[in-house]
Amino acid sequence: MKIFLNAILILVLSACSLKQVEVDKTQKIILKNDNKAFETSFKQRAKSLKILTPDVPLYLNSYQVIYIQNELSNAYAYHFWGDLPSNLYRFMLLSKFEQSKIFTSLVGQNSPIIADFILEGRLDSFEQILSEKENYIRLSLSLNLIDFKKNRLLAHKNFIVKENIDKIDINLTFKAFEKALNTLTNEIVFWVDSKI
Repeated sequence: MKIFLNAILILVLSACSLKQVEVDKTQKIILKNDNKAFETSFKQRAKSLKILTPDVPLYLNSYQVIYIQNELSNAYAYHFWGDLPSNLYRFMLLSKFEQSKIFTSLVGQNSPIIADFILEGRLDSFEQILSEKENYIRLSLSLNLIDFKKNRLLAHKNFIVKENIDKIDINLTFKAFEKALNTLTNEIVFWVDSKI
C-alpha cells in the first residue's frame, strides 16, 4: 500500500512539472539619453525650434529591430523597439536640445505655433550590420535646417554614425544602439548651434 501511494504521489508531482507555462519572450527596447553634460556651454538664443519626424524607408517604419547579414535584411524574433526608430531619434534629439538650452522653446511637431527654425530630414539607416569580419550599428540621417521665418534653407548635412560591437550579444547590441543614437544627436546639436 505504501509503495502504491508513493507511486501515485510521484505521478502527481511529475504531472505538475510537465505543465508548460507560456512565457512572453518579446522584449521592447527603449533608447535613453545618456544625460552627459555638454563640455561646452551654448549661447542661448531667444528663438524656437521644431523638430519634424524624419521620413523613413518602409523597412524602418516598423517596431522590428533590423539587422543586415550578408546583404540581406532580417529582424530579431523576440526583441522590438518600444517606439518607431524615427520617434526614438526625434525624442532623443528633443531631450538633447532641452539639455543644451540653445533655444528658449522647442515647439511640438503638431503645434500650430510657428517656430523660428525647423529640422527636417530622412532617416536612412538604423540597423545592425553583421558579417564574418564586422559587427556594428549604423545610423544614417540626412538633415535640413530651415529658417522658417525667412523661408530659406540654412544648411544641409548627412550624418553617419558607426558603433562597433565586440561580440554577438543582444544586450551589447542595444547598448551600442543607445551609444550611437546619443553620439548622433550630440553631433546634431553642435551642428545646429554652429549654423544659427
